[in-house]
Amino acid sequence: MTLAVRRGAAWQVRLDRPEAANALSPALVEALHDVLDEAAAARPEALVLEGNRRHFAAGFDLAGLSRESDASLAQRFLRIGLLLERLVTAPYLTVAVVEGRAVGAGADLVAACDHRLAGPDARFAFPGARFGVVLGTARLRSIADPSVFLGGDTVTVADSGGLVTGTPGELSGILDAWARIDPATRPALLAAARPVYDADAALAALARSVATPGLHDRLTAYRRRVLSPRSHSEELE
Repeated sequence: MTLAVRRGAAWQVRLDRPEAANALSPALVEALHDVLDEAAAARPEALVLEGNRRHFAAGFDLAGLSRESDASLAQRFLRIGLLLERLVTAPYLTVAVVEGRAVGAGADLVAACDHRLAGPDARFAFPGARFGVVLGTARLRSIADPSVFLGGDTVTVADSGGLVTGTPGELSGILDAWARIDPATRPALLAAARPVYDADAALAALARSVATPGLHDRLTAYRRRVLSPRSHSEELE
């Protein structure tokens, strides 16, 4: 199992790969796409993304990297990019609840949501620039101070530059307030509250970055740096 889904007025979607720190494997990414396919038809009031107390999501899963090619890695990043765009433009309220670490593509999932609730132990990092992948950068720039994350270092809630909008304890209040709004009014409210954002430009930037030859080599070199004894403070994308 890669996901646990509780369907109701608001859907609760919990990433469920604790043995891999909820890293975004191809199977997990496709399971999330499947849930969004289902939600597009069911139209819940809201969709809540959660991890566990240690990890929201550790990012792009680099297990099995030696068996990948530039092409297969590029396809995986593009599927994640499409997933982010679907969250950004979802016809329902989206909420991310972060208790532990959200890194790389996992942090991009958080940034794609309307409400981004984080506990005191939450940590964020966007290390994609270290290996030349532009994933979620435009969305992050529209909601937070990007200079906080440019170096790819781990950032606390207090230093998150606008990324965090509240605490997990506010979730029930947010969902209750949203449920009281006339369903006919919700699309207009979502459109008014969401930052102006060019999804096509974001996907084009991602496509150019992963199409640059040497993606596999860049990721291999990055992973080697992360796993070196001198780099314990870093996390995988």
